[in-house]
Amino acid sequence: MSEAAHYERVREQFESLRLDAALAELDPLLEKAAREERSATWLLDQLFTTELTARFERRVAANLKLSGIPAKKTLEEFDFEAQASVPKATIEELATLRFLRQGQNVLILGPTGVGKTHIAIGLTLKAIENGHRVYFLTLHDLINKARAAREKNRLHVLHTTLLRADLFVLDEVGFQPLEREDATFLFEAINKRYAAQKSTIITSNKSYGQWHEIFPDSVLAVALLDRLLHHSTTINIRGDSYRQRHRKQTGLPQPINLEDTMT
Repeated sequence: MSEAAHYERVREQFESLRLDAALAELDPLLEKAAREERSATWLLDQLFTTELTARFERRVAANLKLSGIPAKKTLEEFDFEAQASVPKATIEELATLRFLRQGQNVLILGPTGVGKTHIAIGLTLKAIENGHRVYFLTLHDLINKARAAREKNRLHVLHTTLLRADLFVLDEVGFQPLEREDATFLFEAINKRYAAQKSTIITSNKSYGQWHEIFPDSVLAVALLDRLLHHSTTINIRGDSYRQRHRKQTGLPQPINLEDTMT
């Protein structure tokens, strides 16, 4: 078989195996190998590295698209000076994703507007950049999905989706009380991930002592917290929200607290 025939056969085999990135670089790498007198193993290494890199980048792009994050907010953009109560060393440790590899949870607590969701999204992006599958939802959206799935008798499909994710992020827990069916679904979802040793990130405007306000049954709240806290890191953020801080800095009047006007 001639050299030209070998070349055409290699191209056909690359196409058959769908090694598109490697195929695109085949000619330039063949020329470089000949020019620099590189070995066959060097050429193969370059081709496979090119293909694997391209596939990883495609997987990252797909995971980002399917993750459900509301916006791109990186940890590098987080203003630690503005939120001094956020332990920067802890966030940097979480950014290594060791918690994810060890199946640990992260709970981020604090009032509205202090950066809880920003941190959760930042950690989500780190996970996606490292090839992990992530599912990001607010509690409100999760409950709506659960109710729609329940009506169609497809609740098991939603459970499978939540369990399949390497990292599940549940945002804004505490803004609405849960009905019993919804609370039971949430407990089952977290319990399945706990049993599978998969990580969950939760943000909440409620302290642990206030979680009984979210759940119709305090026993259920305790059972859920027990699973979340067994292997976990808790971040408590205190202080004013970014909007309140901006008002103070610009001298704008603060919003009226309706409770202070009641007699």
